[in-house]
Amino acid sequence: MHIVILIYSFGAGGAERVTSLLLEELIKEYKITLVLLEDVCHYEIPNGVEKIILGKNSNNENGVIKLLKLPFLAYKYSKIIKDSTHSLSLMTRPNYINILASFFVRQPRIFISERCYPSEQYGYNNLASKINRFLIKALYNKAHKISANSEQNADDLVENFGIAREKVTFLPNVFCIDKIRNLSQDETELKQIIKRHKSNGEIIFVSVGRLDVGKNHILLINAFNEILSLGYKVHLFIIGSGELESYLKEAIGDIKNITLLGKTKNPYAPLSVADFFVFGSNHEGFPNVLVESISLGVPIITTDCAPRIILGKKRRDIDSIPLFKCGIVTPINNLNSMVVAIKLALDNPNMFHKDELLEYSMEFDISKKIGEYKQWLEI
Repeated sequence: MHIVILIYSFGAGGAERVTSLLLEELIKEYKITLVLLEDVCHYEIPNGVEKIILGKNSNNENGVIKLLKLPFLAYKYSKIIKDSTHSLSLMTRPNYINILASFFVRQPRIFISERCYPSEQYGYNNLASKINRFLIKALYNKAHKISANSEQNADDLVENFGIAREKVTFLPNVFCIDKIRNLSQDETELKQIIKRHKSNGEIIFVSVGRLDVGKNHILLINAFNEILSLGYKVHLFIIGSGELESYLKEAIGDIKNITLLGKTKNPYAPLSVADFFVFGSNHEGFPNVLVESISLGVPIITTDCAPRIILGKKRRDIDSIPLFKCGIVTPINNLNSMVVAIKLALDNPNMFHKDELLEYSMEFDISKKIGEYKQWLEI
């Protein structure tokens, strides 16, 4: 059995993290080749995995150049997979290359993994979005099987892109829960900052995510501005960097209880001492940070942007706000509902049980999920 896996790079993203865990498990039994479009390696590649760089590429290349290079990259990739049994790609452009490569060689079965909600990701009225929508409709049905990391993503492919329902399988992201918990023990600078505020009696909320429009941190800033005006002793810490940093700093102004902490290599350490994790995102595939939060026993307040499976069983509605085993869900970009949810959490400090969150997070551990991935790959 020879499996070739194609991905943009081995950078610090969620898809790369999932790939790194799959490599660690699959290399125990199968021959594995990892093919990268860009030579970036944030995660360690397990011994025995062959690494191949597919030419000189950059994720920052012009969109037209990326489009023109697709058939050339597909032809080069076909040479790599010609003697393999399986070719698995993760993320949209690698998926195009994987499927196009099958036009040149018929040997391996083609598996692709969609990591985003395509209608949102490519929902803009620009050329890049139009091209991507066309390519998804034209190519994805030619894959042997397709996985999506959320049920919403799977439904979107079927309902809005004409992908055959029988081809699409929901496979949630996988995690190494022990690694997350071990890293959370580090006494980092950011962790110490948060602990000092917590020792002063402040209820700590942490959000983690790139500072861009999609993550919608302005929703959280506006919500906590209202919460603070009601007299609650809370502090919101936002971990991440991005193009909206200056805009968000201006929006925070002189509000002392909202702090931008910047990015960090170990978000688990500061997250582990939070009372709540709060997430304002407009759209997600499978936000890893939600599982990482509950794996540390930190309950979640999130917009309805993610698979609800992350939150566990629904308990009840309170003031039209759905309450789940691991957290609270609010409508997308709804300031009033976010404020109500935060107040609900503050007024009911014993609403969530840390032991239940810790136990439920193990459902996403690689040890529990690797069987589902093998079954999907038919190995």
